[in-house]
Amino acid sequence: MIVSLSAQKKELQLEKQSMPILSKVFVIDAGHGGYDFGITSGDVSEKDISLSLAKDLSTALSKKGKKVFLTRKVDQYMSLADRINFVNQKSPDVFISLHFSMSEKFVLYSPKFEDQGSNEMVDLYNLSSRQKKYIGKSKALSDSIGQSIKDGFKADVIHLEMPLPLLNAVGAPSVIIELPSPRHVVYDQQMRSRIVNSIVNGITLYGQSAI
Repeated sequence: MIVSLSAQKKELQLEKQSMPILSKVFVIDAGHGGYDFGITSGDVSEKDISLSLAKDLSTALSKKGKKVFLTRKVDQYMSLADRINFVNQKSPDVFISLHFSMSEKFVLYSPKFEDQGSNEMVDLYNLSSRQKKYIGKSKALSDSIGQSIKDGFKADVIHLEMPLPLLNAVGAPSVIIELPSPRHVVYDQQMRSRIVNSIVNGITLYGQSAI
């Protein structure tokens, strides 16, 4: 019996959806907020789309029985220190921060620690470098979500490792996801659902790889 390629893909998608998400507690960070609009295109702003996606992702994970915290639930400004403190107070199994990139690409950032010299900004927020023992899991999280996005959108995904304070100061597997600029993508409900599904599938794959 010959199984078509499209049928095989559908089977794989159903298999992913049936797999359990092993992580139990999540913090989702909607980038920017308040007077910090982020990237804008016409009447579309990064702060609004990131919040909508954070809420959609929270709903999807909550339906799977997960405990989800949002760094912000409304259009408000939050400092970097406020976000870091919030995440560490919740002690999540996974931390995801949502932003826009400047291009049409998906870009995923995972933490990196540099031995040479001292970065004052990182030192200010790193809280004894809480991320160091999670850095391998953060890389695995980034790889799994990136692969899921690549499969779901048939698009290239850029992976970068950088000593960003928001990542290096968090005591949990962490990733920053930059979505294509609104100058290149229309973020309607269908597009947001595709993104959320890809992220959820990536989280599922991450859990399976950590077994």
